[in-house]
Order: sequence, then C-alpha cells, then structure tokens
Amino acid sequence: MRYSLQDDKKPGRTALVWLGAPGIFLFGLLLLFLAPLFPRFAPWYAARIFPIFPHTIGRFWSLIPLSGFEILAAAIVVYVLVGIVRTIVGHVKSRKRSFIYWHEEKSIASRIRTMALRLLYSLAALFLMFVLTAGINYNRESFAYHVGISMGDSTVYELEQLYILLVARAEVLAYEIETDEYGRFVLRRDGIHGYARLAMHELNSLYGGLGTYFPRAKSPVLSRALSHLNIGGFFSPWTMEAHYNGDMPGQSIPFVINHELAHAAGHMREEEANFIAYLASRNSGHVDFQYSAVYVAISYVLSDLRRAVNPERYLELLAMLPAQLARDFDAAREFWQNFQGRAADASSRANDAYLRINRQPDGVLSYGHVVELLLAYYRN
Repeated sequence: MRYSLQDDKKPGRTALVWLGAPGIFLFGLLLLFLAPLFPRFAPWYAARIFPIFPHTIGRFWSLIPLSGFEILAAAIVVYVLVGIVRTIVGHVKSRKRSFIYWHEEKSIASRIRTMALRLLYSLAALFLMFVLTAGINYNRESFAYHVGISMGDSTVYELEQLYILLVARAEVLAYEIETDEYGRFVLRRDGIHGYARLAMHELNSLYGGLGTYFPRAKSPVLSRALSHLNIGGFFSPWTMEAHYNGDMPGQSIPFVINHELAHAAGHMREEEANFIAYLASRNSGHVDFQYSAVYVAISYVLSDLRRAVNPERYLELLAMLPAQLARDFDAAREFWQNFQGRAADASSRANDAYLRINRQPDGVLSYGHVVELLLAYYRN
C-alpha cells in the first residue's frame, strides 16, 4: 500500500485505512472473549474449522525441510531493516532536490506513516492468526473426554503406585534401548519424524480428537539458542509447525516432538499436550519413544512425590529408580545446568505469563498437571 500527498486530501478514506488494523485486532479479541462464554463454541470450532489450518498451512510448510518460522522471522527482520534504510536514504535524497521545504517534510512523514501502517496491519494479522490457530483452542474439550476417563481426587498411595508401575516399565525398556560408553541413552534419529507422526495417527485412530494430518516436526537451525532459553520445543501457530530442540539430550526428544504435534492438532493446554505425548509415545512401535514416555512421566511423578511424602519415604522411592534412568536424569541435569542464566530466567517468566494470559492460571506449573491425567487414566 502506497501513501502519497493525494491521500491527505481524502480524510475519510485515510481514516478507514487506519481503522482497519485495529478492527482486525478487535475481532480477534472478540473471539477470545466469546470462546469461554459459550462452552460449545470451542469444541465445535476445533472439530469443524481448525482442521483447515493443518491441512493447508501445515502441509505447505511440511514440504520445506527448514523451519518456516525461522524463515519468516528472518524475512521480517530483513524487511524492517530495509524499510528503515530506504526511508533514511529517501529522505536524504529528497533534501538534495530543489523542492520547497514543506514538500520535504511531507515526504519523510509519508514514508513514516507508510511503515507504521504496514507494521500495524502485520501485527494485527499475526494476532488474528494466533487466535484462529491457537487462542480459541485453549477453551476446547479435554483429551480425557476422547479417552473416556473422568478426573477425580487421588491419594498419595495411588501416586506411589503409579510411580512403581512406571518404574517397572522402565526396567524392561532399559534392556532394549541403545546406550553410549557411559551407559547413557542414545537416540536413534533415523526416521524419528515418521515414527512420531505414525504414533499420533495411531492414537487418533484409537480415541479420535486429534485430526488426520500431522506436520513434519523440525529442529530449528538455532537449536542452541533454544538451549540458552531452556526451551525443549515450541509450536508456531503462524506456520503450523512443531519444533523441537535437537540440541538437548535424546531421551526427551521423542516425547517433546509428540507434545508439539499435540499442539499442532489443536490441543493447546500444556498438561493435555503432555498427556497426548505420553499416550502416543508409550503406544509407539519404536522403543525409543516408549522409553521417552516413561522417562518424562517419571520425572513429573517424582516432582509430585517430593511434595506429597516425607523426605525419608521420598528417598526410599528414589532408590527404586533403575540405574539407566538415574544416569539419564544426571545427563539431562548436567546439560541444562550449562544454560542457566538471565536468558533462561527471562524465557521462563515470559512463558509463565503467556500461559496465565491464555487461561492456564498455574503458568509453567501446568505442565506437571499431566500427573493428574495419568492417575485418572490408570485408575480407569
């Protein structure tokens, strides 16, 4: 859209142009406001409208091996920098021409208005896209509904029994995985993206509620930057892509991939995505996915046990942990300790604020609520 001196002579048209971006933004806010007020709207939207996005945008970006999110982010930065340079250069050139002074003022002002207008429309479009692909889905039905389980209060005894069950499974899987010379888990990455998508397809065939298309998960080029931010993975609602940190220890990667694919399937709440990732990974035909499911589930259960039992009992339960898991927990702890600092703290606070804004009042603690879903699942 070009802005010229002639536009200043049409105040009505100019006003409409400037009101367009706020209108888009307000429409997105209206959808976010109405979604929790009408309980049937978000489930209907998730089932009828939302699938359009993974089947179109998701399919398109899956054809490209690189992260579309990274490509678009880089393009936006370049566009803004080029726009700033062009504005400065154009202003400098205009001052060298033999125009009267007021015309020079109009020239630089029009360029600034044009950039501001484009920025407003871009931000409004990005916000609306977020609402349509993610925001509304924070209000959809729980995946527990599709599995057919009901939530209820749990006892410490049930929590301990869940831990014992997971430990027993981990002991079996420890003999089937590959390890390095230090006895630590080694992820077999060949075909991992195909196994992840297959696991999600099989889970959808079993329970429904996940859709019929899952994009190819991607490890960003800047995965080391994700490590500094303590991010294991993220979902891009603008490109419908599931991203995972390929730099982190392999025992978490299969679970994280399926977690982000759960977001791509429209389940935005973190405990829901964790629950879906656990079921999909546990039922996978690939042992690395099965081990990853147990590994992550035990980490969350241990966190709950630390708060639920006295220190002596906790040490007794911790002593039951298979040696393989103990080594892999130590490896993960060593890895993430290398990236603690201000960037990681800021990232955690930002994620916490984002989740609270999106109807998850416990913020980053929401991830751990997967234990409640696991207890309900095994109880039923």
